[in-house]
Amino acid sequence: MSAKPATTDLVVIGAGTAGLPAAIEAARHGLRVTVVEKADRIGGTLWRSWGQLSAGGTSLQRSKGILDSPDLHFDDVMRISKNTADPVLVRLAVSHAPATVEWLMASGFDMDPDAPAVLHFHEPYLLARTYWGRNAGRSVLDVLAPAFEKETAAGSVTLELNTELVELRASERGRVDGVTVRRPDGTLHEIDARAVILTSGGYAGNPELFPRFTAGAPLAGPGSPGADGSGILAAVAAGGRVRGQERFLPTYGGVLKSGSSWETVHLDDYPALTPQSRQPWEIHVNARGERFVAEDAPSVDVRENALLEQPELKFWVVYDAAIRREAPALFPTWSEAELDEAFAGHPSFAAAGDLRTLAEAAGIDADGLVRTVAAYNEAVAAGSDEFGRTHLPAPIAEPPFHAVLNHGSTLKSPAGLAVDGELRVLGRDGPFENLWAAGEVLGGSTLSGKSFVSGMSVTPALSFGRMLGRRAAGADTDPGSMYVEQA
Repeated sequence: MSAKPATTDLVVIGAGTAGLPAAIEAARHGLRVTVVEKADRIGGTLWRSWGQLSAGGTSLQRSKGILDSPDLHFDDVMRISKNTADPVLVRLAVSHAPATVEWLMASGFDMDPDAPAVLHFHEPYLLARTYWGRNAGRSVLDVLAPAFEKETAAGSVTLELNTELVELRASERGRVDGVTVRRPDGTLHEIDARAVILTSGGYAGNPELFPRFTAGAPLAGPGSPGADGSGILAAVAAGGRVRGQERFLPTYGGVLKSGSSWETVHLDDYPALTPQSRQPWEIHVNARGERFVAEDAPSVDVRENALLEQPELKFWVVYDAAIRREAPALFPTWSEAELDEAFAGHPSFAAAGDLRTLAEAAGIDADGLVRTVAAYNEAVAAGSDEFGRTHLPAPIAEPPFHAVLNHGSTLKSPAGLAVDGELRVLGRDGPFENLWAAGEVLGGSTLSGKSFVSGMSVTPALSFGRMLGRRAAGADTDPGSMYVEQA
């Protein structure tokens, strides 16, 4: 431990979607800021994510004749989440969202020309209010990184990479006095601060912690191993509370990387299971070999909730040689050679000359699969399906037969730290006076409920990060005053 603690005005834990704007705004408004980041570079999940944004009432919408507002955005979030999202924080997020999008655009954000749009990977909005950059999450980072580097070069921000939060040093007065960190050489150092902002991310990269915070659900997803929940654990140790454990909903599908028990392939390489983009030719079966939902159900929420009831959140996409040959690609980003290699050696891919051998190779009940395929083929012939599926293009009849194991996957942590309407972390006896939180450390269910709402992760992280940086400096956090200042 260092003999004398370092001293700063503000410590920001995490240099990602919320942490970078928090540090930028605080430094611009006169604070000395120390940013602690456990990775070897800034950016957090922006290196991996699609970086989807959402806002109602932007100039871009108006230019395209879309009449929208924060109130309509709020209503849509609550509709999609079935009122399971936190209405106070949703209201705060949507009220700041237009200013955040305008700020990004004024700062040179490389907006995709197709935005805004209604997207269907998640349950869709009623209006086109989802935006994204041409380079996904990196388009957001392209705005944040230069502004952040400007503040570090000026000396107002000190960045400590490869540095891990060990402890939030809480006092008995409902405050934190600073943090203890472990630097790259393994030594512990204390940093005293007037305030701390936790933007350390979630726990979607920690397969041991995930079931503890998500009601026992197993982890499968593309989360970074750095998303280990360390910030949440430090806050809990200091007296903070966690909420949202019961609001887990799996994303519909995802294939594990070969050799991993939990990490999936990149989101771009998931199978195309969204019927609005590609109608299904295959069937989806559980471990009993049974179908459990109409594969072409237009509501992804219906499919995700059906998956939630399946053993181990697993299902297999089953099809035959004719479907592989004639249907639109199930894996659009995979070459035929890559698929051949997967079927030859990847544990999630199986192929066989008959259904019973396929079932044994894949780990599916053979009797159940044989019955299910026979029933499905009869439905195709009759043009009527017991699950209500309407897209019935072809039977599953030509060997070799194929099965691909998919998992209910997690793109963001559902649970997170409980905060009040000012984003102060809630402790045993009320909010901490000078400990705030933003980003995925709040839990995805806080703003999306037991659902997935497009743009309600990245946009609130940016908005709340900017807001908290200004709040720590005593500056105005009204949305109208925030969007005009460029990065």
